[in-house]
Amino acid sequence: MHASRSPRARRLLVAAVVVLAPLAVLAAARLFDPRAIRAMIDRQGRQMAKRFAPRRWQQPPPWATRADPPLATFAVIADNHYHDGGKPEWTRRTPARLLKAVRFIRDHVKPQWVLLLGDIISVEEQPEQLRRVKQLLDKHLGIPYLAVAGNHDGPGYEKVFGASNYSVSRGGIRFVGIGITYWHWDSGWGRYDKMAWLAAELAAHRDEPTIVLTHNPLYMPSFVNTAAVRELVEAQPQVLGILSGHMHVDIEVPLGKPHLGMPMLVRAPYAFKVLRVHPDRILILTYEDRDGAYRQANIYQKLDIPKRYRLGGGKAGNP
Repeated sequence: MHASRSPRARRLLVAAVVVLAPLAVLAAARLFDPRAIRAMIDRQGRQMAKRFAPRRWQQPPPWATRADPPLATFAVIADNHYHDGGKPEWTRRTPARLLKAVRFIRDHVKPQWVLLLGDIISVEEQPEQLRRVKQLLDKHLGIPYLAVAGNHDGPGYEKVFGASNYSVSRGGIRFVGIGITYWHWDSGWGRYDKMAWLAAELAAHRDEPTIVLTHNPLYMPSFVNTAAVRELVEAQPQVLGILSGHMHVDIEVPLGKPHLGMPMLVRAPYAFKVLRVHPDRILILTYEDRDGAYRQANIYQKLDIPKRYRLGGGKAGNP
């Protein structure tokens, strides 16, 4: 992560969360129309995207240049909203967009794993779309992947992609995926119901460097008990950061932990990110589709690994 934001910026962020908290309570009571909830979240997301968009560097910072090869590499895709049925109209291009990114990741990035941060499909009522995405990934990607459920993915998600809450070790990093129980798929509003499980998993793996994966972000009230989940996660010294989707914008918010919001794959610049794991930090690169081809953008981010959690050689490829 680049240099921390000023104390004033952090205070503004906290103030925004405090202002929105009463609205979250009302929404939790289902007093709002789902469209109003979605509009509120989108509005706040746009405001935060302007303030917390990741820096674009003229030259790579010194810490982004490494002589040592990564111990492991992950590609991260968020919000591909796949739909091959022609409705809604804007989704008609999503199958081709996903396939293009998948082939580039397979042929050029060559990660050991891929992370999918939810809203895998566009329309909850059509679970067959989930199966078609899985078929596409299995046929054209050929790389293992981890996923978390998004509000558009519906109740059929676990039958196709497996548990929506899990804790696994990959490439020396523990990934903890959390799945929200959604009350209305389009608004994305709901509640996280596995707090005891999450606390137990984090406690059981307190000595492993950890990244939390979630569709809904924790840096703003995007579900009813966001604050409780954020408080639990940020109290864990082994947690390096939180990766989320849902807002469709590229954002990094320095709270107690770095919160990285991932860009939407199927809207310009059709971006995804790559995590390169090194013993002392995870370098994060961004790839954007410019002029018809994927190219690395001048965005450089990092998650530092505290000394007590640093990785040694031979971690890459651990199951």
